Amino acid sequence: MTLGHGLILILAVTGLSLVVLPSLLILIERLRPVTKPPLGDVVFNFSYALLLHRFLGGFAAVAVAALAVEAVNKAGGGYFALPASGRGVAGAIVAYTVAMDFGEYVFHRAQHKSPLLWSMHSFHHSDSALNVSTTERHYWLEQTLKTVSVYPMVGLLFKANPAVIFAYSLISEAHYFFHMNLRVGFGRHSYLLNSPQYHRIHHSRKREHFDTNFAALLPIFDVIFGSYYVARADEYPATGVTDCDPPSSMFEAFIWPLRDALRPADAPLAPPHVLAPEACPIIDATERPPQRCAR
Repeated sequence: MTLGHGLILILAVTGLSLVVLPSLLILIERLRPVTKPPLGDVVFNFSYALLLHRFLGGFAAVAVAALAVEAVNKAGGGYFALPASGRGVAGAIVAYTVAMDFGEYVFHRAQHKSPLLWSMHSFHHSDSALNVSTTERHYWLEQTLKTVSVYPMVGLLFKANPAVIFAYSLISEAHYFFHMNLRVGFGRHSYLLNSPQYHRIHHSRKREHFDTNFAALLPIFDVIFGSYYVARADEYPATGVTDCDPPSSMFEAFIWPLRDALRPADAPLAPPHVLAPEACPIIDATERPPQRCAR
């Protein structure tokens, strides 16, 4: 498989995943939801994904990753050449996936530690009702930052065949499942693989859940680096940030890290969502939240 063929396949998969897979999973969410997300939020998230996240951040995120890795390999990077055929391909996919997932873990921890990175990443966490559409609610500039940090490092380590990179792009579609609004978790085996409950803890409003469960795919990194949290069987907390009004427009989403500085002093705040008390116990619907996002 050539790089061109691999990228075409990746673009096809990610293009379909933005419509077909989320639509199917949204229907599944209705079977056993934790909360009922506002329809307007779901529409906003997918509109944002098409207009800003996928367009400005690189229409296919994994395609951008593939180009970054390939560019480093072409420049002489890739200390270990991964098998491109035979039985070794399975091992190559595992090695590449683990390396990429470790890079994602490190970058994710930095997003919660650095004020600059959190000013962007808070957009993802500002969704008050975690669901499939939240998967696409990432600030558009974050993909560029990964392109110049995480992906080149993996390219320096591994020289990967486009087929291996394509396999990773398929595995990455699991992020839609992890963001699902479902009561699904793996209990005492949660260290093996991310799940809707595991990732929901990461998005929790409760302070005891802050800075836990950063893993994208493999929670073993949380176990190793001390950020692992084992949820109780019935633990499905409210999600979001406690002092943040939602974006009032697509433009405000575009300028998210700068919106406080650019917003007129007398501009009205966007009203907080009025959810069921058990879904959003911290926000008082009679009060307007402040204009910044913090943990």
